[in-house]
Amino acid sequence: MTPPGPGGRCWLRWILGFLALQVLWGGSRSFTPTRSQWGKAGRSAVALAAVVDVTTAEELDEAIAKTAQEEPNVLIVGYSTTWCGPCKLMDPKVKELSEMFEGKASFLKVMGDKDAARMQIMKREQVRTVPLYQIYKDGQKVGSVSGADAERLTSKIEQHTGMKATQPSNS
Repeated sequence: MTPPGPGGRCWLRWILGFLALQVLWGGSRSFTPTRSQWGKAGRSAVALAAVVDVTTAEELDEAIAKTAQEEPNVLIVGYSTTWCGPCKLMDPKVKELSEMFEGKASFLKVMGDKDAARMQIMKREQVRTVPLYQIYKDGQKVGSVSGADAERLTSKIEQHTGMKATQPSNS
């Protein structure tokens, strides 16, 4: 389909139609591989990316359970929404923290207003404010940080990993 010539309402209709299709097809969503997309021989969802997007309660439960059985034994779960300004401000810092604590902590993100399953996760975990970061160690919740407080979050992660934050290596 080629866009109509530049002029009037036809051009506007074409643009609005294109944007509607993008929304329907999820064109603005980034690809985050999950365990099922990698298959049985693939790596676990926790180890795939710096901050992994969680889409189901089962994925979250599996990640929490893994902290009791294997390294890294510390898990940070960030809860946010698409409209939350402080969450957007924290996203780059959390990504940086995931690089600083690579191998010592895993990082997950639950975007609560993306779909009903993620909203259920937030209800189950009693998330009342965003951003909220829950910290798990050895399968147990050991703390949380509410709000856009990067220093406090860093301090809590340092406390539970037993190491100071270091700049990620550029190798």
